[in-house]
Amino acid sequence: MKFSPEDDRYIYELISKNIKYFRLHNNSKYSSYGKITQEQLAEKADLSHSLISNIESVKVQQSFSIAVLYRIARVLEVDIREFFVNRGL
Repeated sequence: MKFSPEDDRYIYELISKNIKYFRLHNNSKYSSYGKITQEQLAEKADLSHSLISNIESVKVQQSFSIAVLYRIARVLEVDIREFFVNRGL
């Protein structure tokens, strides 16, 4: 689903796609072969697997705090600002 930048759901879609991208193309100390599973990410970030799954799903508009986003960024070893970049994914 594609939302326009004028739609509030746009930011959720953008963050969702970027988290999944960095999870699958990851060079953090927690990854193996450049990937980290949702389960591993959830465990390392001290979050539930269902929350990670819902955040990554474009079908679910899961709300989350900036603290949750920060935890995910730390585990993925990515600057939190990278989640807000439109990569055309």
